Amino acid sequence: MLTIKAGRAFRRESTSWVDPLPSKGLLTISPSDDGLVHFTWKNRETDTVEEELLLIPGDASFIKVAESSGRVFVLKFESSDQKNFYWVQDPSPTILERVEQNVNGLLQDPTFQPSWNTSSTAAPATTTTAPTATTRDHEMTSVEATQTRQPGIENDPIAQSIAAQVRALMGNMMIPPSGAAGAAQQTSVALSDVLSPTSLAPLFEPANSGVLASLQDFLPPDLPNDPSSTPEETLRKVIQSAPFQSSVRQLDRAFATGLLGQLMPGFGLPIEAGLSVDAFLKEIHDKAKRDQGGATE
Repeated sequence: MLTIKAGRAFRRESTSWVDPLPSKGLLTISPSDDGLVHFTWKNRETDTVEEELLLIPGDASFIKVAESSGRVFVLKFESSDQKNFYWVQDPSPTILERVEQNVNGLLQDPTFQPSWNTSSTAAPATTTTAPTATTRDHEMTSVEATQTRQPGIENDPIAQSIAAQVRALMGNMMIPPSGAAGAAQQTSVALSDVLSPTSLAPLFEPANSGVLASLQDFLPPDLPNDPSSTPEETLRKVIQSAPFQSSVRQLDRAFATGLLGQLMPGFGLPIEAGLSVDAFLKEIHDKAKRDQGGATE
């Protein structure tokens, strides 16, 4: 297990500038029992874990941000465009180099043994304040940052909340790229086709008003109350939002790896349901039939 005193930083809206927050925290990277990597950030002032990720080895990397004080790092993922920023409290260049090596060692191989042995110091020191200057994130230009936002979303409080919920949900399950070694065979059905706005358009027909009403229960309970939006319009925003569609594509990749089987029992489905999209959809169909007291085909 590796622990590092570090704060968090966030990119300014619609820019490539990163601002460190003053809150002091603790990064913990450790192997989990199922061969994955547990990555958490805890606020040391409130003793609350505010960020918790379960990563597949090789999917994430911890990289020093260019044009910074040298203490700002970005956690990047091969399987998505999500980026999490942190500032390390220790200002020593030697220690910062070891932080980068140790974190990446564990992200690539959970059995990696971190080492702090250096020629200049035996243990990391810390500072108590965040870097004062803002940092430009060269990993993503301001043009790219703007392009990732769908027109109309950034000014809509409901859409913003939905986007945050989706990012938080998918951030807890990082998946390797579709070409990763050991990936399962490609499926004949893609969730991105099944859950596209066009495919889901029939849901909004008057005949399916009962289905729409049941779906309201699955929306985040803390969505801002927008009197001008009907429940149907809120659901449309979910389906059409870029974060939702990006999450669906991530699930497609996850099914392609065949590594989702271990998660299926938690949804009341057999492990086989996580081996492909086809198997997942069939098991969902069969479970619905069973729940309704009918026979499966």
